Amino acid sequence: MLSPVVLSAGPTNVPPSPTASRLAGFQAITRPETEDAGDDEYTYGLLLWEAGYFPEARQQLSLFLEKYPSHWRTTYGRNLLGRAYLDDGKAREAAPWFLQNYQLDKQGARAGDSLLHLAESMVALKDTPRACIALREFVDTYPLLVAGRLRDQYESVRRMAGCV
Repeated sequence: MLSPVVLSAGPTNVPPSPTASRLAGFQAITRPETEDAGDDEYTYGLLLWEAGYFPEARQQLSLFLEKYPSHWRTTYGRNLLGRAYLDDGKAREAAPWFLQNYQLDKQGARAGDSLLHLAESMVALKDTPRACIALREFVDTYPLLVAGRLRDQYESVRRMAGCV
């Protein structure tokens, strides 16, 4: 069983002061407007993340999770919030989001992804024993993901961690 990852995180949801080109790029991303306001909030965070606006994506996804804690996209939101940290080189801040997403709903649509990203975060933090624990739990809990959609990513993280 995974033990909680207790890592302190500072105020990293605050976007940097924008340059003119960053502001123009950020403003070019259209906020979705459908009949599902929660999905719109999540999707906007996703669009920001896809465009590489990681601090803004973190801020948006945090807002989504605060406003819509029971939305069907919550598992996606927690996982993507972790990704917005991890992809920005902030593995220490990412790990608790991945662990929380996995532990709160192991059958959630992105719980397996989060467990694998937790292992990736642990590799980035040079905590390979925890990475290997997470990878073993990933294999035991999500054998279909290991054999399917996340196979290449699993193998890559396993090699980086040096797990047997």
